[in-house]
Amino acid sequence: MADEEAEQDSAHTHSSATIGALREKLQELAIALKNSKESPTQSSSQYCQDFCQTLVEYAGRWRMEEDPLPLVEVYTVALLSYAQASPCLSSQCENVPLVLERLSLSCLELLLSLPEHFPDALWEEFKSSVQSAQSQLQENGITQLSLLSTVAQETGVWTNGTLHSLLSNESPQTEKVHKFLELEGPILLEMRVKHLIKENHLERAALLAKACAEYPEFEGKGHFKQMYLVCLCAVSAQEPLMEELSNVDCRDALEMICNLESEGDERGAFSLCSAFLKQQLLQGDTYCAWELTLFWSKLLKRLESSEETFLDRCHQMSLLSKTVFHILFLIKVIQSEVDKVGLPVCVDMCIRALQLESSDGNTKANICKTISCLLPTDLEVKRACQLTEFLLEPTVDSYYAVETLYNEPDQKLEEENLPVPNSLRCELLLVFKTQWPFDPEFWDWKTLKRHCLTLMGEEASIVSSIDLLNDNESPEASEEEDTAQGEEGFRDVTDCFIDTTHELNEIVDKRQKIRETKKLREKGFISARFRNWQAYMQYCVLCDKEFLGHRISQLDLHQEEHVTKEEEYPATDSDLSHSLDQRILSDQASFSEEVEASHPPASVAVKHSIENLLNASQDHFSRPSASTQSSNNK
Repeated sequence: MADEEAEQDSAHTHSSATIGALREKLQELAIALKNSKESPTQSSSQYCQDFCQTLVEYAGRWRMEEDPLPLVEVYTVALLSYAQASPCLSSQCENVPLVLERLSLSCLELLLSLPEHFPDALWEEFKSSVQSAQSQLQENGITQLSLLSTVAQETGVWTNGTLHSLLSNESPQTEKVHKFLELEGPILLEMRVKHLIKENHLERAALLAKACAEYPEFEGKGHFKQMYLVCLCAVSAQEPLMEELSNVDCRDALEMICNLESEGDERGAFSLCSAFLKQQLLQGDTYCAWELTLFWSKLLKRLESSEETFLDRCHQMSLLSKTVFHILFLIKVIQSEVDKVGLPVCVDMCIRALQLESSDGNTKANICKTISCLLPTDLEVKRACQLTEFLLEPTVDSYYAVETLYNEPDQKLEEENLPVPNSLRCELLLVFKTQWPFDPEFWDWKTLKRHCLTLMGEEASIVSSIDLLNDNESPEASEEEDTAQGEEGFRDVTDCFIDTTHELNEIVDKRQKIRETKKLREKGFISARFRNWQAYMQYCVLCDKEFLGHRISQLDLHQEEHVTKEEEYPATDSDLSHSLDQRILSDQASFSEEVEASHPPASVAVKHSIENLLNASQDHFSRPSASTQSSNNK
């Protein structure tokens, strides 16, 4: 005991000596300020700089957590010294009020952390020093000590009766509460709440923050609402917390989270973000859902470096979700933060998304696309995804997408090389089967095709027409037809040109189309859309043009337009003759090129005979008819 008393006396003596040295140093600075020959603004700025450096030097000799009482004496001496030097300080210097404001806030922070059993003599000395300094500063027009003077009016930092009632949840009178809040002001009250949170007195902090947040005069001042919600997240049960959060707009919540993060309180920001995200998941609300999910994942990644912990928290959140969108957002942040490590968790989330009753056709289609992107090398899974999309919306495009995948050769699976466990993959395929009206596991493509066409309704006829066209225009069939028609043309070429020139046109046009189709097919340019277009092309003999139309009535309407134009602008015989001459000359050139290309070894005699027949047919059709001659003679 004697040793401890001796140590305390020694420490007290050392503290007294240090405080005395500080007082002398500050007096020297005040004398230098008074005798300075520089301008008032420059001398005031220099004094403020020297004052701060001296205070930091001496205050740094004690730690606030271990020995706060000597620091109270340091701040008391500093306040009195600054107040005594205030007559020489220029109001034009912006550092003068700033230094006093920072000094006052630092002193308040120290006082709030003092123990409850504070020495009465030291508190009385502090009160008198603050009141003296306040009067001197007010005489010189400096008012930055008002917060400290408010605390100095009480018998202690936490001894106010109304404050004690609030912190004890005794429900004091509203008038007394408002008077107390107005007296202390938002800055001091915010410091009180932050100190209570720091000391882990969260229930008391929540009570004080709630009273401040509900005070109308503090609206838009301070962050009492966000501090109240942070405290609720730590101490309140889920139901009252969710009820309180439902009254807060999500945009305001995002602003609170950003404020906490910018202040360095990442755990507070994460707890508040988690609470708002859970509230959205439980209510199925998607307003600002992506922003909340992104902030939550970034804060979680900072606080939890373990990938396993990160994935576990994401999976827990997905179990609370009632909408597909939240699950897709969680999948996106997992892919962004941990990539391939989180692939099994993402697939498991997709399974849950497919099982949600709230999922409609579009959202399920999005899930199928997501699964296809997650497992791009698994043919069986891709087939299941595409078949599900077709069953949700049986269109021609989705049908041909299914056909393409089912026509690919089956894949041999190796369990050791699978990106996800085989059990999870089998579970995914089973969930897909629950979405289908049939089970095509042991069907071939023809059987599955028949069932798909029955679901397509009228569009099934388009698929049948395109398939029939493709069968007729297969490369082997085209080559056989080309050879057969060439031989038949050389057997009886005379009959072909005597009957009509239109047969020649049909042969040339058809061969040209077949040749172009073969070239496109070899290059891989034949698509379902092109075949559909080609199947419904119509040919008009009056204008020698093709147009798109899948009904005979459209062809009739097109030809009626020619009749109408003919009635309005009748063509002359010379026009018709000229048009026919041009047509025959064009046919002659096309057919000659076709014959040379199809049968290059043909003899010169055969070539001459063909040309003679072509010339004869030209003379025959260009010669005016008997009726035309008689009309001309008349």
